[in-house]
Parts: sequence; C-alpha cells; structure tokens
Amino acid sequence: MTTRTTLRHRLKTGRALITFLQTRSNLTLAEMAALCGYDVLLLDGEHGLFTQKDYLDTVQVLASTGALAIVRVPSHDPQALGQYMDIGVDGIVVPNVSTADQARTLANAMEYPPAGTRGFGAALHRATHYGLDLAAYLQAPRERVMLLPLIESAVGAANAEEILAIEGVDGVIIGPWDLSTSLGCTGDFSQPAYGQAVSRIERAARARGKILGTAPHPGYTIDALISRGHRLLILDDDISLVCEALTAKVKQAKASLDTAGSTQ
Repeated sequence: MTTRTTLRHRLKTGRALITFLQTRSNLTLAEMAALCGYDVLLLDGEHGLFTQKDYLDTVQVLASTGALAIVRVPSHDPQALGQYMDIGVDGIVVPNVSTADQARTLANAMEYPPAGTRGFGAALHRATHYGLDLAAYLQAPRERVMLLPLIESAVGAANAEEILAIEGVDGVIIGPWDLSTSLGCTGDFSQPAYGQAVSRIERAARARGKILGTAPHPGYTIDALISRGHRLLILDDDISLVCEALTAKVKQAKASLDTAGSTQ
C-alpha cells in the first residue's frame, strides 16, 4: 500500500510541525496553505464550520500536497471517530477531555473489536483505498491516525497524568484560552495557576513520551514552546490572517488618502 509519511513519524523524527487552523471550508485556501509550506492543517468542526463532507473534500485535496490533515471534532461522539478514520485523516483532536474515562472511551472508539468499539466497514472507505489495499491497512489501522485530546480545563490539567497514561492517547494539545478561563484568569497567561497547570500537562506528556502541542500565546513564544518540548505548533488561523491582511491594506490606503488630502 502506497502511503505518505504519517503524522506520528513526522512528529517523532523531524522538527516541530507548523500548523494552520482552518475554520471555514474552502478547498482553494487549504491547497494554498499547503503549498505555502504549512506542515499540517487543523480542520475545525468545533468552533469552525466543517462538516464531515467538508473534511473528506479537504483531505482529498491535501493528498496531492505534502501537508497532513488533522480534524478537530465537535464532540465526544465515539462512533464519529471511526468515520473520520474511514475518511483517511492523519489525526483527531477531541475538545475538552477532562478525565481518564473520557480518554479511554475515545481511544477504544479508534480500535476494531475485540480491542475496541470501532465499527468494521474497512473495505468501503477511503483509508483502505476503497478496499484495494485492505490487507495492508489491516496490519496496523490504528497506527496511521493519532488521537490528540485537548486539555483545556482545570479538571483536565489536574487529571493530565491519568489521561496521558491511557494506551491509545498519542499526545495532548493545550487550549490556552479555555484553560485560562477555567482557572478564572481569562487571557492572563502570567498567572501562577495557569503556569502551574501548563507545566503539569507538559510534565505528564514528557514522562510518557507523548506529543505536546499548543498555539503560541503571550509568555509562550515559539522558541519557548519548542524548548518545553512542544512539537505541534498552531501558528495561524484563517479568520485572523484575513482580518489582519484586510486591516493592514485599508490602513495603508487611508494613510495615503490622508496624505494626499493634506497636500491639496
């Protein structure tokens, strides 16, 4: 079976990966982001507007590029995780995982019986090349897709050791804004409680040799995060980049108009 390098392999053996958060389905934008050099696209179905069909279309477009596709699912629906695997995604991010039991249920949902609860329709889906590479796929179906829970609450941070001890949890992504809000210091990342929570999650991941990721934010620059062991860096999102570009263009044009007006 011909496959691209997996997300797991790239995270373990290469540099930290630059990730683009896409919240609105647009195939041209996804292809452009990949061609511009982003390593990973995080397709957002929680705060964004991606549907399962949008995920499939985008994953198919990215297959012709070097970029990998991670989906952020909207809920903890175990059945849906198998469907995303069928599409052929490279990783699944699940929001607000706060307990080991939640993490265990998610991990089980990504394994075929008897190890787990994933429904078996392997010959029908894209990940097996529609059954053409079924035998090769079944040798290690779980190995191709990483499970990356989002820890973004005080309870989740307190349970980080137990969550990351679950077999099948491949790493963790820290949600800075939700975590700081849960700790009562929304956006104030300098608060000791926030720093302690982040450090606890990081220690738990490092102790288990599991992947760390987050978005750079005040006090946690790219360089600082890399030094702390982060391998998945969510640098940009589509809405912010478009707003920044539009605002800059308008500001520049208005400055020129103001200058021209003052000389008349």
